[in-house]
Amino acid sequence: MARIQMSVIYFQSCVAKLPHAEWADGSALYYWIDNYVFGAPGWLRPALNSVVDNPLGVAALTWGPLVLEIVLAAALLLPQRVRWMLLPVGVLFHLGIAVVMGLWSFAFAMWAGLLLLLTPYGHDPRLSPPRRRKTAAAAVPVPVAAKPRDSEQPVHN
Repeated sequence: MARIQMSVIYFQSCVAKLPHAEWADGSALYYWIDNYVFGAPGWLRPALNSVVDNPLGVAALTWGPLVLEIVLAAALLLPQRVRWMLLPVGVLFHLGIAVVMGLWSFAFAMWAGLLLLLTPYGHDPRLSPPRRRKTAAAAVPVPVAAKPRDSEQPVHN
């Protein structure tokens, strides 16, 4: 149920933006970045303004999240290898929201939701060091010279 809920959240997030003219014309992020309450922090504003002042840059920053949200909404229908590729993209997406808008608790909640949505059932989330693969030479057992047992020792009289 949690996976379906995450899928619905991403679907609703994308579809709810579509009726608004700023999202449809690709200028929404121009207004969000310049917003003094939820906009970019002062140290990041010059870099982001150089992007959103360009029509292609602002359109990419506006429509990119919509495309990602609809793809994440459909993630349950995609093969697992594609879902693994979407995981870092989704994490970076929410990191961007956290840095630009300061919504860190939202980012942590959505990262947890991304793990539920994009990892396979029964996946062990513990991060263990990767195991080395054995080389062909190391995989072949080397015979050890058999040492005779005490009971098999020749008796010298």
